[in-house]
Amino acid sequence: MKVALRPYLAIGALTVSLAIGCGTGKDDVTQERLKSMAGGTLKATVPVSGTVSIDGTPQAGVNLFLHTDKGGPPIATCRSGENGTYCWSTNLSCDGVEAGSYLVGFEYIPKQKKNDSGVDLFKGKYKNPMKGDFKLTVEKDKPQKDVNYELSLKK
Repeated sequence: MKVALRPYLAIGALTVSLAIGCGTGKDDVTQERLKSMAGGTLKATVPVSGTVSIDGTPQAGVNLFLHTDKGGPPIATCRSGENGTYCWSTNLSCDGVEAGSYLVGFEYIPKQKKNDSGVDLFKGKYKNPMKGDFKLTVEKDKPQKDVNYELSLKK
């Protein structure tokens, strides 16, 4: 019995060429790729960043939650890093958020691990944005670099 190998070789070569030419693209963060992933249009954002301090000291490990001015679940989250700095991200890292009025909630979980909610050292004091006084107003084309928050572990 004679087996024709040519069709199998052609299929194998085609499979290899497609695999080589179609990498995952996860490192491709061009505007064109992001637009295609978002279904055509990216949200227009305004950069917003600042520092979170606890009892006067800039602090890493604070989770920030952005809510619409009507409350509800968070529409964005970020975490303060080294020196208490944070920035909001929508399409790309630190590109900001859409123009609008927001409420901000906080949790302080210094050593939060991936997929671990951890223990909020604020004990929920700043979690509910409807009970706090932390508001953020973002205007179109007006980046904000010093949106700083002062929180306290004291009662």
